[in-house]
Amino acid sequence: MGKALSFKKYTLAENESVVKAFKSLFTTDNKLLLNYKSIKIGIDSHQFTLIPNRLFKEKDCALYLEKTTTKNTDNTYFSHDKIRFNESQLVYSWNPELVNLLKNYFPSGRMFHSISSLILGWKKQSDIKEGKKFYIFVEMNFFTLAFFEEKELVFINRFKYKTAADFLYYVLMVFDQFEMKPENTPIIISGELVEASDIYKKLYRYIRHIQFIPNLGYYDFDKTFSTLTHYHHFDLYSLKLCE
Repeated sequence: MGKALSFKKYTLAENESVVKAFKSLFTTDNKLLLNYKSIKIGIDSHQFTLIPNRLFKEKDCALYLEKTTTKNTDNTYFSHDKIRFNESQLVYSWNPELVNLLKNYFPSGRMFHSISSLILGWKKQSDIKEGKKFYIFVEMNFFTLAFFEEKELVFINRFKYKTAADFLYYVLMVFDQFEMKPENTPIIISGELVEASDIYKKLYRYIRHIQFIPNLGYYDFDKTFSTLTHYHHFDLYSLKLCE
C-alpha cells in the first residue's frame, strides 16, 4: 500500500490553454518537480477505442480511431495501453504539444489514458464479487459506463449529457441493449456525483441497486485527507494499477 502525501486540484480559467496552464503550474509548484522514484501520468481524451491484440497493429492507431470516434484535429499524437486481462489495447490520441511538455518535465514518467486506470480499477473491484454489474464514472458533462459480466469487461463507452434526464436515458439504453433489468443489476458509481444531485435521484428512482464504489485501499490516507471522498477520484487512484 502506498502512502498519500499530497493532493491538489487545479481549475483552468475559462478558455485557458491546458498547455499554458501546465507551464505556469510547473513554475509555481516546486513539489511537482521533486526527484520521485517513479511517476505515472494520467491524461484524458474523448478519442479512444479498445482493439483486440489479435487485430492490433501499432501503425494503424490513427485508422482505428478514425473508424470509431469523432476526430479531434488537435490530438495528433497516438498511443496505446495494454489491457492484459482481456488481451486488448486501449488506443487513443492526445495533444502532441502537451505530451512533449510532460515528457520534457518528466522524462522517466509513464503516461496512461484515464480510461485504462478506470478499467483496471473496475476489474479489481469486479474480481472481489462475481456477477453482472455496471460501473459509472461521472464527470462534468460526460460519463463513462462499463458493463462487467463474471469478471470480464463486456462493454465500455462514454456519453455526453446536459441534464439528469439525458444521463438516465443513456444508462437505461445500455441496460436495454444487454437485456438487463434495472431492478436486478447493480450500478457502482464513482466520480463527481453525490446523493443530493438530480442525477442520483433520477437513477435511484429507476434502478434498485446503486452504490458508490468502495475504497480498495490503494493508498494510506492520514487525517490531512479527511475531507476527501475516495470515490470522487477513483480514476486517479487507480493509476496505481497501470503498468
